[in-house]
Amino acid sequence: MKRFLYLMVLFLSLFLPKVTFATDFIDGFEDVPLMHGLKQQENQNFSFGNEESGYTEALLYPVKKMTFEDIGLFYIDVLPKFGWLLLSQKNDYISFIRDNDILEISRQSARPLKISVSIKSKN
Repeated sequence: MKRFLYLMVLFLSLFLPKVTFATDFIDGFEDVPLMHGLKQQENQNFSFGNEESGYTEALLYPVKKMTFEDIGLFYIDVLPKFGWLLLSQKNDYISFIRDNDILEISRQSARPLKISVSIKSKN
């Protein structure tokens, strides 16, 4: 029994640090996760408005090789879990809607890949 517990502790200590327990979110967006492999450009957030209407934008870039299609597939899979419904999908643009907000994810440039994420009020 002691040997089993020892092996279990050894196993967990080797593999648990590799598991991510918390998801990072895009700074300025309360519930839009930051895809693993993307990084947010610091000091590039843009936000204005009030509680009834507004606009927030963040710029992201990959830190490993990926395409806009990879990013789109991730957000199409994940965002509905946060209540977002797919509104539109094109080669370089994806949009979602939830309540009174529209979330847009678009490719700003292909080389180097830069992604814009924005939320705006429908009003």
